[in-house]
Amino acid sequence: MTHSPRLSRRHALALFAGAFCATRLTAAQAQAQGEAAVEQNARFAAGLYEIVFSASQNRLYVAAAGVRGADDARLFAVDPGTLEAKSFLELGDEPAFGLGLNDRRHRLYTTNTRSGSVSVIDTQSGKLLGKLAEGEKAHVRQVVVDDEKDVVYVSVFGARGAPSQVWVIDGATQKIAHVLQDGLDGGITGLALDRAGNRLFATALQSNEIVEIDLGSRAVKRRFASGGEGAVNVAYDPAGRRLFVTNQKSGTLTVLDAGSGALVKSIETGAGALSLALNPPRGLVLVANRQAGTVSLVDAASLTVRDSLVTGTHPQTIAVDPTGGRAWVTNKARSAPRGQPPVEDPQGDTVSLIRL
Repeated sequence: MTHSPRLSRRHALALFAGAFCATRLTAAQAQAQGEAAVEQNARFAAGLYEIVFSASQNRLYVAAAGVRGADDARLFAVDPGTLEAKSFLELGDEPAFGLGLNDRRHRLYTTNTRSGSVSVIDTQSGKLLGKLAEGEKAHVRQVVVDDEKDVVYVSVFGARGAPSQVWVIDGATQKIAHVLQDGLDGGITGLALDRAGNRLFATALQSNEIVEIDLGSRAVKRRFASGGEGAVNVAYDPAGRRLFVTNQKSGTLTVLDAGSGALVKSIETGAGALSLALNPPRGLVLVANRQAGTVSLVDAASLTVRDSLVTGTHPQTIAVDPTGGRAWVTNKARSAPRGQPPVEDPQGDTVSLIRL
């Protein structure tokens, strides 16, 4: 990656640190009492989307789509403690939206939704290793990486008559080895991997279902209700053999028994429940509620909301430190109508650091 030579005022890295009063207490007071708090926010370029954490390099990678029509998309490498942007990779007119990381092999996979492709980037050198595509401008969305087997799964949302798919990428050859399509109707969005069970769970946004895919036979095994409306993302809990599903329309996190598919509990987290991340060391499920502007901390044992933290305008995606003590959230800015100048939104296009 190269260091930034110049950025416009609108896109400048206007970084700011210090305590960010997001809850009833200041960050320092909350930490002193052992409570989670938003420690700081940093403002970045326009159009922030997904974020991933590299433990091996102690870096955050943040995708910024830029201003619509400006061809200024970037991929930032960020210090996870200070939220300082150390470098960025110019993506031009092909912004990355989704991110998946193979931290063992130092490879970052990006979903380039506008061009219907997946890019492979070496995180050590910042070089583009390849670009993969299947068909004409597939609506690629989420990336899930099995770093043990060096296999990558990409969800493709069926739109404009095109079918939903899951691409299976061989990480060794950097080629699309299989395209799964049969039985994947309903608008596939989120993915979650069960390594031990050799299966993949997918959310069907339009039909409010979970689709279970057997990876051995590469066939859909069953479908069952998500327990909410607008099932958009899913995470698998191997210890409890449970599925956690964010339902955007109903603003809920539903907990499902992965064996039977039965609904265990529906938990109201906030309007526009979008993305989620598991934090096993702290026994938490973190949920980004896009319309509510909050991140809910759900106790994974009692299945109750422990706290809701205000992070930014539209919390988008969450990354978690595997040691459990930190989490990071991208917050999108309010958008202006097409053809209108960008809206000035101090709490948008930010990254939040949460101490847990």
